[in-house]
Amino acid sequence: MNTILIADDDIAIRRTLELHLTEEGYSVVTAANGPNAVEVALEKEIDLMLLDLRLSGMDGFEVLGRVKERRPDLPVVMITAYDDMQTAIEAIRLGAIDHLGKPVDLDHLDQVIAKIFDMSALARKGVTFCDSADPPFEQNIMVGRSRSMKEVYKTIGAVADSRATVLIQGESGTGKEMVARALHFNSSFRNRPFIAVACASLAPSLLESELFGHERGAFTGAHRTKPGKFELAQGGTLFLDEISETSPEIQVKLLRFLQEREFERVGGVETLKADVRVIAASNKELSALANAGEFRKDLYYRLNVVTLFLPPLRERKDDILLLVKFFLGKMREETGKSVDIVTQETLTMIQEHSWPGNVRELENTIRRAVLLSHGNVLLPESLHLEGEKEQERLALTIRPLHEVEREHIENVLIYTGYEKKRTAEILGISRPTLDRRLKEYGLE
Repeated sequence: MNTILIADDDIAIRRTLELHLTEEGYSVVTAANGPNAVEVALEKEIDLMLLDLRLSGMDGFEVLGRVKERRPDLPVVMITAYDDMQTAIEAIRLGAIDHLGKPVDLDHLDQVIAKIFDMSALARKGVTFCDSADPPFEQNIMVGRSRSMKEVYKTIGAVADSRATVLIQGESGTGKEMVARALHFNSSFRNRPFIAVACASLAPSLLESELFGHERGAFTGAHRTKPGKFELAQGGTLFLDEISETSPEIQVKLLRFLQEREFERVGGVETLKADVRVIAASNKELSALANAGEFRKDLYYRLNVVTLFLPPLRERKDDILLLVKFFLGKMREETGKSVDIVTQETLTMIQEHSWPGNVRELENTIRRAVLLSHGNVLLPESLHLEGEKEQERLALTIRPLHEVEREHIENVLIYTGYEKKRTAEILGISRPTLDRRLKEYGLE
């Protein structure tokens, strides 16, 4: 039997809620003030707390904060006569699972309580993803144990300390920048700069200035000399994301740098040198673009010293649960919000989704779900997966019910090789019932 704590300084409200919840089959304990509410919540086996905002000795927000410090998983429903926006926002922000106004609608309260205990039941059947024994979340780590990802790790290990140019290819969202960071931060020059440039986000003239820098007066608005990313990345790594989107003019300059390790700032005459390892990435196949004349072949050959192909998430589904655990830990580190239980239904939805946006889509989905979750359980309705549509209805068949039932039983019989025991199990009926149906429909 679930136990509910009612914390309210109004004796009439306490008594009304106590009688109603007792009739509904719950065990009920009460508290008349803030300190008493904290004491009962922390010392007794409480499954749910109904907490009034205006309590003597300590208001509801303070009670909520203290209880959540010691029992973060205890569901708390805030009940208040001040049913306004600010109160609701603050209650949810501090960890309340719901916020109800006074006078309390008992039918609505019953629905809220039933949902909370249903969620608790789902949590007990769910999978716990966060363990106190786990190492703390770390940046710049790649996640995955699938065969294809192990091949990626091996290549990273083989070329990490090399200054060789690396080309990373894969669909959008597969984690190309994560691979670039892994290459850099697992190398002997990990303490040198790592600088990433999104080539597709800048106009050609701006990208040229961003990469190579410019001299004072080189163009309108160039009030001072500015070093480019090649200079700033000296001794380290420059990551050029979506290099396929660069203009032919910039491709010429990149080719020269890769050949000679030399460049000039925009508007400058001095030739500069930089010791920089270049990692490039593209979600388009550069060889195909080069063959079609849409990307310089000589630059492609310079980039294609070592090539890493990242598989899409749909081809490495064995890694999805590891990624879910990783992103839950990342959210816990970033926001302090711990969602550590994922229901089986939620896991099934995650594993069966096609993830066209790959790892980035999965991370954003988990981030949104955690932020919208009340409590520590990730429920299916928090996912909001794109592309998920309601299952279409089957075409209507105008036939008598007994004909449909007869045909279905016959199909299952054929499927089981006329094994009656297995047929009854699949149909969800007893063996005697099956025998009666077979005789009735002439299927004996």
